[in-house]
Amino acid sequence: MDQVVPGSGIAVAVGNRAVALFEVDGRLFAVEDTCIRCGSSLTSGTLRGHDVVCPGCGWRYDVQTGCVMGVPTLCIDTFEVDVVDSTVMVAATATWRRRGA
Repeated sequence: MDQVVPGSGIAVAVGNRAVALFEVDGRLFAVEDTCIRCGSSLTSGTLRGHDVVCPGCGWRYDVQTGCVMGVPTLCIDTFEVDVVDSTVMVAATATWRRRGA
């Protein structure tokens, strides 16, 4: 958990998926690491509260829900995160799968 710096994200591989981990207020969130609009890595984005801003197009994703700000039906996958003895574990399957996936 020490590798996740508040206010920024880190990329991790979960199976064959690219996932971005973010810490907000001491809690970890995991979302799909690819913007559905432009394909940029969200790990490189700017975290503002619970929103990560895509560095490529500026779309904002809520890291709690994976949804695009202002468009609650347009979302990326989110993943359950658990921390056991300082080891971060990310679920291998999405908690919420985006529509059409």
